[in-house]
Amino acid sequence: MDRAPLGAGAPWSSASPPSSEWVRERVEAYWRVLGVTDPGQIAALTEQTLRRAPEGPETAGPDPVARALVAARNLLDDWLARTLDLPQQPRALAAARATLLGGVAPDWPSALFAAPGEADEVRDVLRAAIAEPTPPPAPGAMPAQPIELFSLRGLLRRWWRSMVGS
Repeated sequence: MDRAPLGAGAPWSSASPPSSEWVRERVEAYWRVLGVTDPGQIAALTEQTLRRAPEGPETAGPDPVARALVAARNLLDDWLARTLDLPQQPRALAAARATLLGGVAPDWPSALFAAPGEADEVRDVLRAAIAEPTPPPAPGAMPAQPIELFSLRGLLRRWWRSMVGS
């Protein structure tokens, strides 16, 4: 088994792209890392991911593994948005994804394939645990602050002044 990180250390050159089987193995490993353990679910998610992965270097660069992993993240985000009635906004989806992958609902992979009413428990657990996204950055002027660098000489001077002044 190859122990290289997902998508890292690409064993190909631009002249010879990786085989589709190699990309498939990386996507399957990605789903396992996210907590999907059922081989049937891994196979189904991998198929959906590979169907969604764009076929051009313009979306996520020339790396087919990177394109496939972006497609996997988008698949997961679409499911979260649909299940939790979230807007397709990166901040809301990132908070939901972090909650999901943080282990709040360990049986979430089964909810991916559940009938519409059967995922209610996972949905309720996720909704209750999602942290509210922070407000958007508000640019403003920051007051100037003096910077005092630490120096042993300055520390000794202050100590001497306190001794002489006493």
